[in-house]
Amino acid sequence: MSERAKQTNPSVAGIMISQTLFLILSFLLACSDITQRAAAATIRTPTPLMGWNSYNHYGCYPNETLIKANAAGLLAHGLADLGYNTVTVDCGWPAKERTPAGRLTWNATLFPSGFPALGDWLHERGLKFGLYSGGGKWECDNVDGEAKLPASLGKEREDARSFADWGGDTLKYDNCWANVSEGISNYHPSERDPSTRFRAMADALNAQNRSIVYQICQWGVGNDLGRWAAQIGDSWRISNDIVNNWQSIWRIANQVVPFWRHTGVGRYADMDMLIVGLKALTPAQERTHFTLWSLAKSPLVLGLPLTSTEPPPASSLAILSNRAVLAINQDALGQQARLARRYDADSPAGGYDVWAGELTEGRTVAAVVNWRNASRDVVLDLSALGLHKADAAYDVWADEEVGPLDARAQFRLDAHDVKLLVLGGLTPAQQNLTQKAYYAATSASLTRGARAVSCAPGACLPAGSKVTDLAPGADVTFENVAGGQQLVLDYVNYDVALESAWTDGTNTRNVTVSVNGGEARRWEVPISGGNWEEAARMRAGTSSLWAWTRGWAPRSR
Repeated sequence: MSERAKQTNPSVAGIMISQTLFLILSFLLACSDITQRAAAATIRTPTPLMGWNSYNHYGCYPNETLIKANAAGLLAHGLADLGYNTVTVDCGWPAKERTPAGRLTWNATLFPSGFPALGDWLHERGLKFGLYSGGGKWECDNVDGEAKLPASLGKEREDARSFADWGGDTLKYDNCWANVSEGISNYHPSERDPSTRFRAMADALNAQNRSIVYQICQWGVGNDLGRWAAQIGDSWRISNDIVNNWQSIWRIANQVVPFWRHTGVGRYADMDMLIVGLKALTPAQERTHFTLWSLAKSPLVLGLPLTSTEPPPASSLAILSNRAVLAINQDALGQQARLARRYDADSPAGGYDVWAGELTEGRTVAAVVNWRNASRDVVLDLSALGLHKADAAYDVWADEEVGPLDARAQFRLDAHDVKLLVLGGLTPAQQNLTQKAYYAATSASLTRGARAVSCAPGACLPAGSKVTDLAPGADVTFENVAGGQQLVLDYVNYDVALESAWTDGTNTRNVTVSVNGGEARRWEVPISGGNWEEAARMRAGTSSLWAWTRGWAPRSR
């Protein structure tokens, strides 16, 4: 993580002073967020969807033989029995032209039996039939947009009827060619409200006599995805495509952080398909990847080949088949785990995260993730989870009881590995923090071009304003703050990695903090919300706070 940090900075909203001293990363929930948590009208997926999709390994243009061979693999390897029971035919399946009646139809060369027959074949084996289209004129493809196979924009009612007639159980609904003049995938479209296109298909699916799970695949383009997509979709893609490398895991983990505000039973943030088994990651990295997706309640969609000629690696199959991890993902509360603590990026004791979330039966799940490229000791401080002690602790990947845990527990982790614990018999920590003062960033001393701006009503909470244009060497200095206190920094980061997702995008910005001229420490802060005015909160340091960076913060938008 620290080896590839971006030298850029978020906007700063202000600091709050409260008692005690340590660094935690937590998130600010405004009252207005609570009203945004209404689910889609019908809960079609009380737990996150699980299955297999043709795209990650085969790209576009799968065929009937490959789909059936991989479906048979789900059965043969026991994956269907574990819940991986939806088989999705991704891009490239339609004929180039619609029928004379204006209906979509399949490519008869690729699917000679036809889609209704394929759906029947899957259903006879206890599997579900997943379909694919998009909210644009043409589908996404992997031939530089030249295929121009029909998608569903403007044809939502007709196509939803076809999907139901064919026995479809799910629909992945992509985002290419939304505006033909803007190309196949425009990350900065002129479109003001993408929800209109996706709502049209939601309404069309809801009008059918068949229940079809709606998987929105809008990539997180534009603002406030969680607010609108949670209202109409059963899941919604939060990010650009996953890539077959470790960098993608760090990038997508940083992007999912604020979506706990919108996730719940029947509505799930989709972190994209799994790359476990594609020989892109080490076993430790695969464990961490699978853990983070499970904690976040992401749909678990396999992308590895499962055929007799391309069997899955045994180690990867064991990871994907871990019942205890799957139980976390499928927990009936449906609550996304939250980033409880992120340690600084560069010091010997830093470079790791603590994630935690609620489970049924009063339990808590906690994960410690080592982002460093070397083995090291890590600490789980129960106070970061709001706990004093846990009478029971189950180490999921080691499959052993390690409790009870009191206050702090230390573990040895290999590079990029994870410690995953389920905690029970919990004693809450005493909450003795009290807010002493709040210092809006507009009251700080600003240098070298940094400037204060006001935000829209109800935004940049709690200050209602932020400091932006933090150029190289610019300072934001709070002076004459009483010592022995905990500092809380509110920040805004919406530097979403879209174009850069294919290369070195991280979804982070740097906050470097020095207290009273002491050692400077750098934190890589994740996405804070759904736009450039939705704040998150970081706590650190004592006395006067001095933050700077080598890069630019965003301008107010």
